[in-house]
Amino acid sequence: MFASGNRRWPGKFGPDAQLPARTRRERVTGYACGVAAPFVCTLAAWPFRSVLEPASILMSYMLGVFLVASRYGRGPSLTASLMSPPVFAYYFAPPIFSFAISDLENIVGLAVMIVVASLTSNLLDRARSQAEIARQRENRANALYRLSRALADAHSREAIAALAAARIRDEFATAAAILAADDNRSLPLSPFAAWPDFDPESARQTFAANALRQCRDTVYYPLAGSQAVFGVLLVKAEPFTRSAHPEALALFETFRNLIGQALERLYLAERAREAGLQVQAEALRNALLSAISHDLRTPLTRISGAAGALIDNADRLSAAERQEFYRAVLDEAQRMAELTSKILDMARLSSGEITLHCEWNALEEIVGSALARLDKALRERPVRIQIPDSLPLLWVDAVLFEQVLANLIENTIKYTPPGSPIDIGAELAADGLQLAVTDYGAGIPDGMQDKIFDKFYRLGGETEPGGVGLGLALCRTIVAAHGGRIRASNAAGKGASLVIELPLREPPALDWSEPEERGG
Repeated sequence: MFASGNRRWPGKFGPDAQLPARTRRERVTGYACGVAAPFVCTLAAWPFRSVLEPASILMSYMLGVFLVASRYGRGPSLTASLMSPPVFAYYFAPPIFSFAISDLENIVGLAVMIVVASLTSNLLDRARSQAEIARQRENRANALYRLSRALADAHSREAIAALAAARIRDEFATAAAILAADDNRSLPLSPFAAWPDFDPESARQTFAANALRQCRDTVYYPLAGSQAVFGVLLVKAEPFTRSAHPEALALFETFRNLIGQALERLYLAERAREAGLQVQAEALRNALLSAISHDLRTPLTRISGAAGALIDNADRLSAAERQEFYRAVLDEAQRMAELTSKILDMARLSSGEITLHCEWNALEEIVGSALARLDKALRERPVRIQIPDSLPLLWVDAVLFEQVLANLIENTIKYTPPGSPIDIGAELAADGLQLAVTDYGAGIPDGMQDKIFDKFYRLGGETEPGGVGLGLALCRTIVAAHGGRIRASNAAGKGASLVIELPLREPPALDWSEPEERGG
């Protein structure tokens, strides 16, 4: 991948980045002010020459030197300090309008003024330089912070390359490009029109040897992490052929390190994600094999035993006994078919291949179909249904939602005493419809309310008869595909309660208008 900028050096962190260079016009203006300052002070003090002592007037010249130093630096301030003594001597030191000075006190005052003005200008210039350096260091710290924050928010190599190239362009004002290694840690070396001087061989050697290279007017920098090289940075060579300030070069190296670490972080995150997926896939395969080997072995054993008994004792068995063996073979075959169907459905739904065929359906019809499907298993159990007639129609896939209810009822039958009742109730809630299947068993142990919806998890462990622990996992997947959620809790005075929460949609308006008569 490739990202580049198109501005060129010099920038705010360029070779002359220690202090901003003054233009020729600014320097001329500064020295002009240094020459003019003594005369301005003379004009300001001239009306007060009869009132003020020469020593007091001398202070105004020192003020002028100080102001020049604070605005234009050392050179103009020294010019002002050297110009002030002769101007003061000519206009204020007796005899006036003469450069001769007869008073020793004025001579000493002029000497002190020159020394103080020189020291003041040096101190001001040094303070100004330190303030400028502190400002630039603050800018560099802010630049590093902005780069670190931008790289932390990038979640792809393309984003890192684009952000890093833009930051280098903005901070160093030079064209930049980044080639990031792909998933296999190989560098894309095809030429790019955005960088006409791109040399694939130089980029390859930089990436392989982790060493800087220069080809024509492009410099190739390796972007290394803690363990390997993860890309190549391209910048124009012109800025680096001149003497760059050490702090600017240090900032550039820090930029390179941060970009390399960001690419390494992304690479390691991808490897960790792949490793996690492999671990999950391996765990799923192991659980699937364990469940199949355990839960399919029992019906296979019964089928084999019943078939062997029929073959070996066909002549000695009565018609009723043979019918019993036939029924056992059929029941165990149906059980195997149901287990296999659930495993295949879970694999299909987990892979994202679920397709809903939603229509407007009445909840009573779906519940009735699920109960009719389980009529044999519910023959000795009372089922109490509490569904108000005022419930609206549901926008659901009737076949899949019937499967959800059947799985919930089967789970209730499996983990409750024979003959115990089952309650099925529905009601409107603030955010949709709630459908609950409640039993009168021992309930769900604390802390297991969410875990029972995991794949291949069963409360009774491996010794519990029937199922592979996929029924509730299928329910959660199907309900989530409908935009709802399913949860488990213990109902007061009863047992476990499995509650489905579904969002409601506005049902279509019914058209009660009379059909138009067609002419014949």
